[in-house]
Amino acid sequence: MTEGTIGGADWEALARNMLRAELMRKGISYARLVEALDAIGIAETEAAIKNKVSRGRFTFVFFLQAMAAIGVDWMQVPTVADLAQGRGIGDHGAQQLAKRAPTPNS
Repeated sequence: MTEGTIGGADWEALARNMLRAELMRKGISYARLVEALDAIGIAETEAAIKNKVSRGRFTFVFFLQAMAAIGVDWMQVPTVADLAQGRGIGDHGAQQLAKRAPTPNS
Protein backbone atom coordinates (compact mmCIF):
# COMPACT_ATOMS: atom_id res chain seq x y z
CA MET A 1 0.00 0.00 0.00
CA THR A 2 1.38 3.39 -0.90
CA GLU A 3 0.81 6.37 1.33
CA GLY A 4 -2.87 7.33 1.29
CA THR A 5 -4.01 4.66 -1.17
CA ILE A 6 -5.42 1.19 -0.76
CA GLY A 7 -4.53 -1.04 -3.70
CA GLY A 8 -6.29 -4.03 -5.21
CA ALA A 9 -4.04 -6.49 -3.41
CA ASP A 10 -4.93 -4.79 -0.12
CA TRP A 11 -8.64 -5.32 -0.75
CA GLU A 12 -7.99 -8.97 -1.58
CA ALA A 13 -5.99 -9.34 1.64
CA LEU A 14 -8.83 -7.75 3.58
CA ALA A 15 -11.42 -10.10 2.03
CA ARG A 16 -9.23 -13.12 2.78
CA ASN A 17 -8.50 -11.94 6.32
CA MET A 18 -12.11 -11.12 7.14
CA LEU A 19 -13.20 -14.62 6.15
CA ARG A 20 -10.29 -16.23 7.99
CA ALA A 21 -10.96 -14.10 11.08
CA GLU A 22 -14.55 -15.29 11.31
CA LEU A 23 -13.43 -18.91 10.90
CA MET A 24 -10.92 -18.34 13.73
CA ARG A 25 -13.55 -16.75 15.98
CA LYS A 26 -15.83 -19.74 15.48
CA GLY A 27 -13.02 -22.32 15.65
CA ILE A 28 -13.97 -23.68 12.23
CA SER A 29 -11.54 -25.37 9.85
CA TYR A 30 -11.84 -25.38 6.08
CA ALA A 31 -13.00 -29.01 6.30
CA ARG A 32 -15.78 -27.98 8.69
CA LEU A 33 -16.66 -25.04 6.42
CA VAL A 34 -17.17 -27.53 3.57
CA GLU A 35 -19.62 -29.44 5.80
CA ALA A 36 -21.40 -26.27 6.90
CA LEU A 37 -21.78 -25.10 3.30
CA ASP A 38 -23.04 -28.53 2.28
CA ALA A 39 -25.67 -28.31 5.01
CA ILE A 40 -27.14 -25.24 3.29
CA GLY A 41 -26.94 -26.76 -0.19
CA ILE A 42 -23.63 -25.28 -1.36
CA ALA A 43 -21.21 -27.84 -2.82
CA GLU A 44 -17.55 -26.88 -2.43
CA THR A 45 -14.39 -28.88 -1.94
CA GLU A 46 -11.84 -28.09 0.72
CA ALA A 47 -9.19 -27.58 -1.97
CA ALA A 48 -11.42 -25.13 -3.87
CA ILE A 49 -12.09 -23.13 -0.71
CA LYS A 50 -8.40 -23.04 0.22
CA ASN A 51 -7.56 -21.76 -3.26
CA LYS A 52 -10.25 -19.06 -3.19
CA VAL A 53 -9.29 -17.87 0.25
CA SER A 54 -5.54 -17.92 -0.35
CA ARG A 55 -6.01 -15.73 -3.43
CA GLY A 56 -8.50 -13.46 -1.67
CA ARG A 57 -10.59 -13.63 -4.81
CA PHE A 58 -14.07 -14.94 -4.29
CA THR A 59 -17.51 -13.59 -4.93
CA PHE A 60 -19.42 -11.71 -2.33
CA VAL A 61 -22.07 -14.40 -2.74
CA PHE A 62 -19.54 -17.02 -1.59
CA PHE A 63 -18.56 -14.77 1.34
CA LEU A 64 -22.23 -14.44 2.38
CA GLN A 65 -22.79 -18.18 2.01
CA ALA A 66 -19.76 -18.91 4.20
CA MET A 67 -20.83 -16.38 6.84
CA ALA A 68 -24.38 -17.76 6.92
CA ALA A 69 -23.15 -21.36 7.01
CA ILE A 70 -20.94 -20.76 10.06
CA GLY A 71 -23.52 -18.64 11.86
CA VAL A 72 -22.04 -15.15 11.65
CA ASP A 73 -24.86 -12.71 12.32
CA TRP A 74 -22.81 -9.52 12.63
CA MET A 75 -19.35 -8.39 11.60
CA GLN A 76 -17.34 -5.21 11.77
CA VAL A 77 -15.71 -3.97 8.56
CA PRO A 78 -12.48 -2.04 9.09
CA THR A 79 -12.63 1.65 8.22
CA VAL A 80 -10.43 3.25 5.57
CA ALA A 81 -8.43 4.77 8.45
CA ASP A 82 -7.88 1.27 9.87
CA LEU A 83 -6.75 0.03 6.48
CA ALA A 84 -4.43 3.01 5.97
CA GLN A 85 -2.71 1.92 9.18
CA GLY A 86 -2.41 -1.64 7.88
CA ARG A 87 -5.02 -3.13 10.22
CA GLY A 88 -6.55 -6.24 8.71
CA ILE A 89 -4.34 -6.36 5.63
CA GLY A 90 -0.85 -7.14 6.94
CA ASP A 91 0.82 -10.48 7.51
CA HIS A 92 -1.24 -11.09 10.62
CA GLY A 93 -4.38 -9.32 9.46
CA ALA A 94 -6.73 -12.22 10.13
CA GLN A 95 -5.48 -12.52 13.70
CA GLN A 96 -5.87 -8.75 14.21
CA LEU A 97 -9.44 -8.88 12.96
CA ALA A 98 -10.29 -12.01 14.95
CA LYS A 99 -9.11 -10.33 18.16
CA ARG A 100 -11.30 -7.27 17.61
CA ALA A 101 -14.29 -7.32 19.88
CA PRO A 102 -17.36 -7.48 17.64
CA THR A 103 -19.49 -4.64 18.97
CA PRO A 104 -22.42 -3.43 16.86
CA ASN A 105 -22.65 0.33 16.37
CA SER A 106 -19.09 0.98 17.54
